Amino acid sequence: MEQERIWLLLGRKVSGEATMAELRELEELLVQYPELRYKFSVLSNWPASLMQEAWESKTEGAWQRHMARMESDFATDGQEQGQPVTIRRGNRAGLLAALSVLVVLLAGFCVFLINSKTKREAAAEMAEIQTRNGSRSRATLPDGTEVWLNGGSRITYQRDMNNQLKREVMLSGEAFFKVAKDADNPFIVRTNHMVVNVLGTSFNVKAYPNEDQSETSLITGAVEVMLADDPARKVKLMPHQKMIITHTQDGNPKPGLGYSMEQVKIDDQDDMIHETAWCDNFLVFDNESFAAVALKMERWFGVKIHLTDKKLKAYRFTGTFKNESLPQILEALKVTSSFRCQIKGNEVFINQ
Repeated sequence: MEQERIWLLLGRKVSGEATMAELRELEELLVQYPELRYKFSVLSNWPASLMQEAWESKTEGAWQRHMARMESDFATDGQEQGQPVTIRRGNRAGLLAALSVLVVLLAGFCVFLINSKTKREAAAEMAEIQTRNGSRSRATLPDGTEVWLNGGSRITYQRDMNNQLKREVMLSGEAFFKVAKDADNPFIVRTNHMVVNVLGTSFNVKAYPNEDQSETSLITGAVEVMLADDPARKVKLMPHQKMIITHTQDGNPKPGLGYSMEQVKIDDQDDMIHETAWCDNFLVFDNESFAAVALKMERWFGVKIHLTDKKLKAYRFTGTFKNESLPQILEALKVTSSFRCQIKGNEVFINQ
């Protein structure tokens, strides 16, 4: 009943017949139904000339049809009682009929306007998938592409990406993509430092904003990588190739460093690919500095690690872990390097 009252008050406002008390009542009701406020704003801001023309056309036709039905119904009742039937706009039945028509017309016309406006604004509607440090997730995008997100990562994309000329996602963090093939609709991954174009393939992109490197590792298929600060430079990757872009942690490229190419690292014993091992819950350190290892463990376990000695950051570690706890991994690292650590809640303090 309250929503019907909103439509009635809205109709009186649009027609300029609402009193101050009714306007205040309308505002109070819209607070309870915020989803109707957008429809209200569309009706209020619609150009008067267009609104009047469409309104008059819809109102006249609907009014005639409704009154014909009402007259038929009332006539039937009158014949049963042997009484003539007269419909007056001023009586109670006529008033209820008018209010009913107004509610129906307002709802229908508002849907008409909303649909017209929504078609133009649909491309701007975005969706987001995000993981916190200490968690990893897997999702399927609207086009069927499968995506795995590492800790502390976020992707955004258009909800109707299937209806766009290109399927495009924006990535901050690390993600593995298994792209659904669609030759007529290319798939694009954008980060702060590169743009990856694919048609149908599987690849890993690592682009954390607080690291000094961004990587694209191709597993199957083919991709083309474009540097964000040099769009004319495009690099095609072959399977098991990795492109590394070097930049500062504040996002600025380092002059003269550009990018480098490497082969992805595959374990000879079990064919595990280091760059994508995290998708199978393997935490891999491959001759990495303690500073890089600390960042990985922060995202893996959702903690904050403090390296209090600069010399510690230069220590390097190699190892593969699965299902081990943070204390267990720290104890394993102590086997090759001498350091002390203390865990206090979600913070880890490491010193010599």
